[in-house]
Amino acid sequence: MIEIETKIIDIDKDGLIAKLEKDGAEFIGKALQKRWVFALEKAEGEDRFIRVRTDGKTATVTYKHRAGGGLANTEELETAVEDFDTAARIFEKVLGGGLYQENIRYTYIYKNAEVTINEWPKLRPVVEVEAKSEEEVRAAISEIGIVGKELGNISWEKVYAMHGMDLKSFKTLKFDE
Repeated sequence: MIEIETKIIDIDKDGLIAKLEKDGAEFIGKALQKRWVFALEKAEGEDRFIRVRTDGKTATVTYKHRAGGGLANTEELETAVEDFDTAARIFEKVLGGGLYQENIRYTYIYKNAEVTINEWPKLRPVVEVEAKSEEEVRAAISEIGIVGKELGNISWEKVYAMHGMDLKSFKTLKFDE
C-alpha cells in the first residue's frame, strides 16, 4: 500500500485545533505513542525501516520504504501484533539495537483526510495530513489554511535535521528527558 501524506512543521497547535473543531472535524482521540524503530539497509536517498508502535490500546508492526519526494513516495505495510514489548524484542534480536521514541498524537478526521497533530520531544508541533489521494490531501490543507507549508512525506529524521538535530543520536527520545 502507498501512504499518501504530507508533514507541516512548527504549527500553532491550539489555533489548528480550534479551526478543525469549528469546521466540524471529528476528534478521534489523544494518545501517547511509544515506538521502536529499526533501520534497514538502504540506497542513497531512501529511507527503509521497521517500526513497532503502540498507542496503549493497539500495537502494530510496520515496514516503510520511502524513496524520493512528494506526497505518495512511501510503501507501507502494517499489521497488528499482540504484544508491543515482545515484538520489539524479536526485531532487536534479529536487527540489533533500535531507537526508542515517544510522541503525543491528536487525531482528527476532516472530510476525507486524517489530520494528526504530533508533539515530539524537542520540537514544536508537527501536522501530518493523510488521505487516499494527493488531491484529498491538498484539499484538506487548503481548507484548514496551511497551504504553502507542506513538506511532502518526509521522515522524522529529516524533520529533526531541519531543527539542527540528529534523530539517530537519541537512543531514547522521551518527554521526561
